[in-house]
Amino acid sequence: MLKVRESETIEEICRENPDIRRFLSELEDNHKFTISKISHEIRNPVTLINSFLQLLEVRYPELSGDDYWKKVMDNMQFLRSLLDELSSYNNSNRVVRSEANIYAILSEIVESARPTLEQDQITIQLIKKTALPTLPLDTVKMQQTFYNFIRNAHEAIGTHGAITISLETDGSDITIQISDTGKGIPAEHMSELFKPFVTYKKDGTGLGLSIAKGVIEAHNGTIQVDSTEGEGTTISVILPIC
Repeated sequence: MLKVRESETIEEICRENPDIRRFLSELEDNHKFTISKISHEIRNPVTLINSFLQLLEVRYPELSGDDYWKKVMDNMQFLRSLLDELSSYNNSNRVVRSEANIYAILSEIVESARPTLEQDQITIQLIKKTALPTLPLDTVKMQQTFYNFIRNAHEAIGTHGAITISLETDGSDITIQISDTGKGIPAEHMSELFKPFVTYKKDGTGLGLSIAKGVIEAHNGTIQVDSTEGEGTTISVILPIC
């Protein structure tokens, strides 16, 4: 993630030099096209291998109890998840919007997540501080984005903690904040939060927050992360009303 001053400098250069903006846009498009092509080529053999593994397990049921077999299947699942995340990353800036109620979307997500969180003694609360207008949103991508935020909060807490989601508007924007009482993010990792493929999780892909950033920005919004190691993290999403 670029620092604010660096982002402002790049934006100023782009305003003064339209050719540079076009070049950067083309560079990003080429980057995503390359990832998409590689992902597509890998997906077919992965699907076949996964099918053969399932057939082997049917033919030889005793394999399911073997530790090495379990590791193979776990890694196969990770590979499939990675390919899905690559697809989401490439399409994060393509949205199909229709009028939607962001509070209703979040209410559904919270109720879906609550049973799993309660198993780990984590409370989750949704607070609407002001009346909210509807927004033109890609509902599916917004659902995926906020599910990801809640999953990250869950992982950061582990057990025994709280997640609080609040919404309010100042008339121009809607601000959504997701706060958790988890372990927080080390200061040295903050500058890399939105960089694709950078992760400090054991089984992470490093694409979750990059995808979220793409989705939010495709809605002309902004995202910010504030965190204190040992205390927790707050993600702020600001979406314009018009």
